[in-house]
Amino acid sequence: ATPAIDPAVADPERTITGREQMAWLKSTLATSPATWKLIGNSVMIAPLSVAALPGALADALGELAGPFSSEVTANNDQWDGYTADRRELFDHIVAEEISNVVCLTGDIHTAWASELPIDTGTYPLTGTVGVEYVVASVTSNNIDEMLMAPPHTASEAAVVALQAANRHMKHINLDDHGYGVLDVTTSGVQMDFYVLADKSDPETTVSWEAGFATPEGSGTVTRVDAPVV
Repeated sequence: ATPAIDPAVADPERTITGREQMAWLKSTLATSPATWKLIGNSVMIAPLSVAALPGALADALGELAGPFSSEVTANNDQWDGYTADRRELFDHIVAEEISNVVCLTGDIHTAWASELPIDTGTYPLTGTVGVEYVVASVTSNNIDEMLMAPPHTASEAAVVALQAANRHMKHINLDDHGYGVLDVTTSGVQMDFYVLADKSDPETTVSWEAGFATPEGSGTVTRVDAPVV
């Protein structure tokens, strides 16, 4: 069967921000003199299709992100459940020619680096409205613990499937615990993801896992070879 999307997610009356906060966000983005528009964001705004995931992996990811399974293509607890709000915000960014939008997100216990497509169906030809960096949990369970599997074993199938179905997602780490450090300059931003060797050890070591740059005016995510020092 073809996975379904609940038509209620596109209802303009279903709002993740509320009308007052959406109006404030749009006005602030349009009038801000800042080079970088950094948006503290509670749940993932990048479109996320899980249709290609095996049921167990989809269910495990759903425990982190909100309930979904292999029977549906999206998680309605994220911005995917409020597509009218997302469309309104993205259309505003395009119409007002607002550049350098960076959404900084948590909630899902895992690390992601994504471009935000103007239209997922025609991406990358039609460009982006900005980027999103999602940071992992420091101690809360991730996919490997939920599947009771060694890190980067069972979850690797999910990463491959997710990136195949979501071409705008340039990095996904479902297992490691850690945090992100965002470096902001006039010429660009860089998100460096750091991981803990052992979340249960107060003296654990920390290592750089990956870094991604968004040059000024680009709206893109590009892997880099080293962290900002």
